[in-house]
Amino acid sequence: MNRVSADWEFLLRDTDGVPPPPAVPLRLRLTATARTLHALRVLRRRGWPEAQRCLREMVPATPLGAEVSPPVALRLAHRQIVPCLTALRMVEPNALCLPRSFAIATYLSALGLPAEIVIARQRTTIGARFSFHAWAELYNEVLADIPTVQLGFTVLQRVGSEEAMRATTRATKKGGTEATTKATSG
Repeated sequence: MNRVSADWEFLLRDTDGVPPPPAVPLRLRLTATARTLHALRVLRRRGWPEAQRCLREMVPATPLGAEVSPPVALRLAHRQIVPCLTALRMVEPNALCLPRSFAIATYLSALGLPAEIVIARQRTTIGARFSFHAWAELYNEVLADIPTVQLGFTVLQRVGSEEAMRATTRATKKGGTEATTKATSG
């Protein structure tokens, strides 16, 4: 399929003046998918302690997060969630919140975006079944979940790729306007 043309851009998210995100090459998407499937296998076979170590130590395949501004990164993340969740459905068709959020955070971290998985506990409990929840965030915006989910939960843990976060922090400190200029110019 060809790259989405500017004529169809309005269908993909919103028209808030944020420039379209850069195209993600097929090889990079395949690398992110392979890393995500490997991380899900680690989660399923070895449990959460080993899986979170895998995510923390992940080295991004590209410095994409350092090259784009946060609004462009969020738009890119929203576009990449569908391929990520498609890969997840192939290996875990009935995945609950932890594997789903872990897959999103891993996939986006492999692309170089500083995504995190957030694990939280409900502030008020009616029943014990839904007392814990997990979701993915990028720049404090909830991805692929109810946007207001943060209101009813107390965060217990945040886990993300340390290298992706360092690269993004370095780019921001070096000159936040440089990343914004680069993203808007091409």
